[in-house]
Amino acid sequence: MNRNTLLAFLLILLTISLFSSKFYYEKVLKREHPSVQAKRQREAGKQESSGKPTAVSKTAQEQPTQEKERKKEAVGLSAAGAADTTVQSTADNVDADTIWVETEKLVVGISERGARIISIRTKDYRLDPIAGNKTLLENPYIELVSEPQHGGANLTINNESLDDRTFEYKGSQPKLSVCGEDTTIARFSCEVAGARVEKHYRFVGDSYVIGLAIESAVLDGKRIGVGWQCGIVESEAVVSKRSSPYDIRKIHLYDGKNVPGHIVEKKASRSDESGYFKWVGLTSKYFLVALISDTARDADVAIEAFEVDDAGEASAQKRRTPTIDYRFTCQRFASGPKESYLLYVGPSSLRELKREGVGLEKVLFGGWKWFLWAHVWFPALCEFVLWLLIFLQKGLRDYGVVIIVLTVLSRLITYPLTQSSMKSMGRMRELQPKINALRDKHKGKAQKLNQKMMELYKQEGVNPLNPGCLPMLLQMPVFISLFIVLRKSIELRGAGTWLVPWVRDLSKPEAIPGISDWLQKVAPNGLWMYGNTVGLLPVVMAVLTFYQNKMTMKDPNQKAMVYFMPVFMLVLFNSFPSGLVLYWTFSSALALAQQLLTERWKKMPAAQTVRGAQT
Repeated sequence: MNRNTLLAFLLILLTISLFSSKFYYEKVLKREHPSVQAKRQREAGKQESSGKPTAVSKTAQEQPTQEKERKKEAVGLSAAGAADTTVQSTADNVDADTIWVETEKLVVGISERGARIISIRTKDYRLDPIAGNKTLLENPYIELVSEPQHGGANLTINNESLDDRTFEYKGSQPKLSVCGEDTTIARFSCEVAGARVEKHYRFVGDSYVIGLAIESAVLDGKRIGVGWQCGIVESEAVVSKRSSPYDIRKIHLYDGKNVPGHIVEKKASRSDESGYFKWVGLTSKYFLVALISDTARDADVAIEAFEVDDAGEASAQKRRTPTIDYRFTCQRFASGPKESYLLYVGPSSLRELKREGVGLEKVLFGGWKWFLWAHVWFPALCEFVLWLLIFLQKGLRDYGVVIIVLTVLSRLITYPLTQSSMKSMGRMRELQPKINALRDKHKGKAQKLNQKMMELYKQEGVNPLNPGCLPMLLQMPVFISLFIVLRKSIELRGAGTWLVPWVRDLSKPEAIPGISDWLQKVAPNGLWMYGNTVGLLPVVMAVLTFYQNKMTMKDPNQKAMVYFMPVFMLVLFNSFPSGLVLYWTFSSALALAQQLLTERWKKMPAAQTVRGAQT
């Protein structure tokens, strides 16, 4: 590494450090740093555990033996059984009957009051991604509805809300089940001002999409509003005290070609958006709720940002740095007696989002327009990196091994530039004594010094403009995109690797058992920049960086950097996702091996020349 390389790398690391700092969270985003949120979550958990025990339904109290429980989970719990085993009963907030629909993907509760969705649980995802042999009570399905008292799929006609109207369920069974490619429809009906209004929900067994149809003879020309007033739960907020910082919730608007707006509010507020919209989406870190129109039509979208506490419920008191959730309503004029929509409620999985074919995958990644038009190429790069990880994982069956393969591919692509850079830097180190002599000789004569140095470079055949930091800069987009992909992609949630057996989730920081537990007891809030876990990979990376700097830095003015950079990288990378640290550690190992081989090959001709002279 030369000085320019170090400065470029240091600038990039400082930028990443800034966006992870308390200053950025509290002063720019105006919200709490995740470490402070984690502390309050732990304190709330202790208070809850020291108080009265959580009420458990009668069905949960009468659980069968573990063997029967495993069999029950294998075939999928009934909608009623799943309702009884959640952390809290969403039906308690509704004074009307609730219809439960269970598919292969979801367990959905629909209240007859307003025919609103008051509960959606994901059967493929649990609160603890490392579920093991734990029962459903110990690792419940993730509930996506944040405020069941408001519900989702809300309906207004000419700005009159029907949420408090009782919609009669038109089926004979209050519990419906659908599997495979089969479909079922839950029909609800209500009389409004002498006219019959119907809401139909259509479910497909193997899909996260719920069809929603509104039918009435008086709809034509009326202003119809369909909304999602219940927000979305942040599933990762209370999973574990070792959770990595989660992304803030966002609202996304799609016009049929691109996403003109990714809306993030810093405080409670209301806003309105008008235009042609195909869908409106609300995302947490790993999940998406999207209201999809049958066509991209002229519509008005009312967005309300509201404060929530750490449990995802509306906060009674204003916090100094609130967490923001959202409600939205999409209004348009009906063109006929029927209005049709689709609701996607499920994981932000690249495969599932692309499956719908309406551009839902555009919620996954974004980019800054002001930085070299990154909003155009960076999302595409992240999507390609994620696709490549998923593709390689199908054959290798281990995301840790996949990351190693990705590292090798990255090094191979940049090898010609890296090798040229190493040779150039080696020649520059050899010329350092002569350069220092010229500086001493022409001290205070900058123009004369530059002239003599250029003559020296020409005489020795060295190109001083050889881009020593270019190979690293070429790797940085992959590095940053992998950083985003590992933190955002649900495909890597709970993915471990046999390469580092104690790493059970590559999307979270590495935590050596025992040592990390001790550190969390000693420093519950973590150490500044270092975090509250201890990982082995960052230590290995720091050691490799030290030896690499020792080999390349011969200038006495750079001696401090030999020791500073390893320590800085150890502190910074310790809180990064372990998959990213695995990538950079192995990349550093390959770079050091390449450096050693280059030095060895360089010495071989000299040794042969000496032996030839001796003979």
